Amino acid sequence: MSEGFTLAGKIALVTGGAGSVGRHITRQLSEAGATVLVGCFHSYDAAREMVAELTAEGRSAGVVRGSVAKPAQVEKMFAEIGERYGRLDILVNNAAAGVFVSLDELTDEHMDRAFATNVKGALWCSRAARPLLVRAGGGAIVNVSSIGASYAPANYLGVGISKAALESLTRYLAAEFARDGIRVNAASAGLIDNEVGRMFPRFDSVRDNTVDATPLGRLASEADLAGLVTFLATPAARWITGQTVVADGGLGLLHRAMSPDPDVRTPDTASVPAPVPASVTAPVTEPVPASVTAPEPAPEPAPELAEDEDPVVVVGMGLAVPGASGPEEFWKLLTEGAELFTEVPADRWSVDGFHHPDPATADKTYQRRSGFMTEFTPHHALAAELADLGENLDYTALWLRHSVHQALDGVRRDDGDRFSVVVGYTPDGSQHLQESLVRREVRDFAAGNDVDPDDPELRALLDRCLPLGDQALPPHCVGRLAVHGLLPEDAPVTMLDTACSSSLYAIDLGVRALMAGEADIAVCGGAFALAPSGSVLFSKLHGLSRRGEVRALDKSADGVLFSDGAGVVVLKRLSRALADGDRIHGVVSGIGLSADGKGKAIYAPSSGGQELAVQRALAKSGLRAGEVDWVIAHATGTPAGDEAEFTGLRSAYAGERPVQVTSNKSLVGHTGWAAGVVSIIHALLALRHGVIPAQYRFTEAPAYFHTDATNLTIPAEPVAWPARPERARTVAVSGFGFGGTNAHLLLQEHVPGLRSAFGYGERRPEPLVLVGWSAHLPGCEDEAAVERWARERVALPASFGEVYPPPPFQKLRMPASAVRATDRAQLMIVECMQRLDPAVRAACDRNRAGTGVVVGHVGPTRNAILYALRAYQDELLREARQAAEPEPLITLFKKFNERVQELIAAPVEDSFPGEMPNVVPARLSNYFDLRGLNIAVDGGPDSLAGAFELAGRYLEFGDIDIALVAGVNGNTLPSWRGLLADSGVAADATEGAFLFAVTRRSFAESEDLPVLAEIDALLEGGA
Repeated sequence: MSEGFTLAGKIALVTGGAGSVGRHITRQLSEAGATVLVGCFHSYDAAREMVAELTAEGRSAGVVRGSVAKPAQVEKMFAEIGERYGRLDILVNNAAAGVFVSLDELTDEHMDRAFATNVKGALWCSRAARPLLVRAGGGAIVNVSSIGASYAPANYLGVGISKAALESLTRYLAAEFARDGIRVNAASAGLIDNEVGRMFPRFDSVRDNTVDATPLGRLASEADLAGLVTFLATPAARWITGQTVVADGGLGLLHRAMSPDPDVRTPDTASVPAPVPASVTAPVTEPVPASVTAPEPAPEPAPELAEDEDPVVVVGMGLAVPGASGPEEFWKLLTEGAELFTEVPADRWSVDGFHHPDPATADKTYQRRSGFMTEFTPHHALAAELADLGENLDYTALWLRHSVHQALDGVRRDDGDRFSVVVGYTPDGSQHLQESLVRREVRDFAAGNDVDPDDPELRALLDRCLPLGDQALPPHCVGRLAVHGLLPEDAPVTMLDTACSSSLYAIDLGVRALMAGEADIAVCGGAFALAPSGSVLFSKLHGLSRRGEVRALDKSADGVLFSDGAGVVVLKRLSRALADGDRIHGVVSGIGLSADGKGKAIYAPSSGGQELAVQRALAKSGLRAGEVDWVIAHATGTPAGDEAEFTGLRSAYAGERPVQVTSNKSLVGHTGWAAGVVSIIHALLALRHGVIPAQYRFTEAPAYFHTDATNLTIPAEPVAWPARPERARTVAVSGFGFGGTNAHLLLQEHVPGLRSAFGYGERRPEPLVLVGWSAHLPGCEDEAAVERWARERVALPASFGEVYPPPPFQKLRMPASAVRATDRAQLMIVECMQRLDPAVRAACDRNRAGTGVVVGHVGPTRNAILYALRAYQDELLREARQAAEPEPLITLFKKFNERVQELIAAPVEDSFPGEMPNVVPARLSNYFDLRGLNIAVDGGPDSLAGAFELAGRYLEFGDIDIALVAGVNGNTLPSWRGLLADSGVAADATEGAFLFAVTRRSFAESEDLPVLAEIDALLEGGA
């Protein structure tokens, strides 16, 4: 067989593959060498018979069941294909529905059914197939149309116009998918003499008239159409896309209609179907065995790298985690193991005050254990500084500064070096900050109830219950303190929040600063410290381990335990590192970011969103999935999360070469906003030592991992990983955060003389423009009112009130219980999006994969503080009862607790994501199904400016096409305003949200969006 016509080794899905035409398409694709998956819904038994028939002949086939008219079932079908086969090469949208009735008999139901299957079904399937086709290096989609799309057969209106829409859809998909190497065409035929064709009223008359008007003198056969579909699926049609190819025997020539009656008629050959060319239908000499279920994806061509390639490399690292105060101690833990989960230490908080074994108990956690930094040894330089920094320094600032000291050891720095500092951080991850805010709220309440806030008994109580609350820092000050005196004072410091993927996003931004030439050295990492209310809130999701240990990737996994931690890496360009003589720990080959978009719940993990991040990382780096030796998974030990992640990895890294998969969270716990950089250091240490450490606490994988049908392996013993001069070892690190903030980073060793694989996107600096804006302010019902406020500076209320007005369900389709548990900042930004110019919203909808959200948000949310007050209320009352003169304090705290319970209800499963600052941008991505990325930036009073800067970085590198940039504040509680004032930030913060749509000028022009202003000019003007 000609190579152009063979489909050997290809994976094909035929929807409606057991139907009249579908059976022929299935058979011909199979005979051309493809493994064919028979898509079906009602015809499941027929599909199974078809597969059994092909398997008996030595061919490879399978069944996939689901209705193409139902998006949820489509998603499930393609997820199953991804799990079983790892990719897809060919999609044939053959499933069809419709009735043959007259115009007067046609109903809405008839039309809806035809469009739901024939048009929408093809769209849903094509969209779901796209990532699988991309993984195969491109492929073909063939939509099966009919002659009724172009002509007007009697009684065919309902089906015909749906097929016309299908052909139009073909052209749009061809244009959209071309950049991925995917061809999209439609195949059509004349009237087919089969059971479907005979459903036409008075079929004999229709047949005779059609045969009479067809130059070849017969009706089409099912094999004719199947042969055309097969041809369009083969490499022989590689230069055809966006076309509707018609096999109608010449009917479309209109020869009979435009010629005189012939004297001689071509003999009727209707009963003898013309043979399909052997080059398309003949079986291959070596059929794919039925046992082959996960073929290796076709290798992608290696990218052509410039001779002067200059990747970003890691030249320094430092960390502090439970059981280890540096990388070498961490390596010892990774290779020897240790029991690091303990009950809450007495110097952190009273475990009994926050614990109850019943998970349903309000304001309590059912778990007493976590991972605490109990034996921290500060870097020698930090130890000398502690007298000046203070004994009660915020833990996150302490551990972060320690890590910076370590990471900079041995790294050459010159006068005039420009630095970029990016830290993954959350105000929810600081016990000092949480205790300070609770303390301030209590004192403010006392003053409002005629109790002296400086009363000695009250102060003594607060010192006992909240010992860390006398010193706290807003997040932007934590980052600045961590590098104070170690880096130039003018070094920009960015604090960002994407939940558990934060430190990987921090590294990504450091890479971009280096690639853009705006920094010579990047210092990137993350920090997190446990606080009691986080455990309380997470327990309402039932996500904490009941047994008190993490067993990630294991069949006995029952949840996660969070841990203290911090980590930092230092980055340079390779040329600079070599010139400086720095130790090169590894090459950052590529980073893929994504947002989950719409899903079951904002906290539910999404295999699809995670897999998209993997695909983007591989595509940027130029690496093939088969070149990755090891994946350090996010794998937190929650069964649902581990299953979703392993499912995505099984699909993304399907192949023949073994890929090791591990997680360090079974050992050191989940270090939250530092988890990504901790795993990066884990990977770099393994590269240095030539060993992949075994998975800790691992006995056996869950059955739903299907490890017997994948090349992914969870090692129960260490795996030798020696360096080889001819090939760079490669490891991937995943980080997936609440709100669907996904990151996947690829690291390679640096092999002198061997070209590194790397790619971070093509920088396309061009003017950024504002194409839309909206605002949501107390006292302003619409944009006109906002404009009056801005013009006339009229006074507005500082807040929306103690209770934010819940939007009606018609406007915000969320359960009432979820709305009540969601912070107003998240609701405010959704309102802003709904107020945005419809043309801009439509552009975001058209470009969901390329729309990102970057929000400037300062400090904790209002709900976070209120939930912390609920968590501490029993402990405060208990301490009041132990006071020397208890009655006044008991009365005060009973009133205080009543007031707190008026302000916020007991936490439920929606409360944890509902109060998280990073979910402010994520709420927009989730609600409006945006897949680019979402990030929260905390730069204190400069947060909105920081959000614009970050958005610009992603726009200029082409990661996103539209950035929704916002500044949001929903927290005017006295504790937070007081802390801002004490930190030198204005204390008159009011509630409100502003949303700006930003894009490149060229993109605005291509989408016909209004250009309202250039961003540089707008920001320089002080807007």
